[in-house]
Amino acid sequence: MDIDPSHGTGREISERLMQRGVLVKDTHGSTIRLAPPLVITEQDLDWGLARLREVLAEG
Repeated sequence: MDIDPSHGTGREISERLMQRGVLVKDTHGSTIRLAPPLVITEQDLDWGLARLREVLAEG
């Protein structure tokens, strides 16, 4: 997922997500890689995406 640089770098976003319990991998500059398990529940997916929204709303 490419992140608008106004929100921060991929590394910054990754670290803020990690603080909230969501692990992602920063790749190139403003890109993060999401790799949910194949058996993720809709509830878990919604929870993770809500954390992503929080982090993006901060920066």
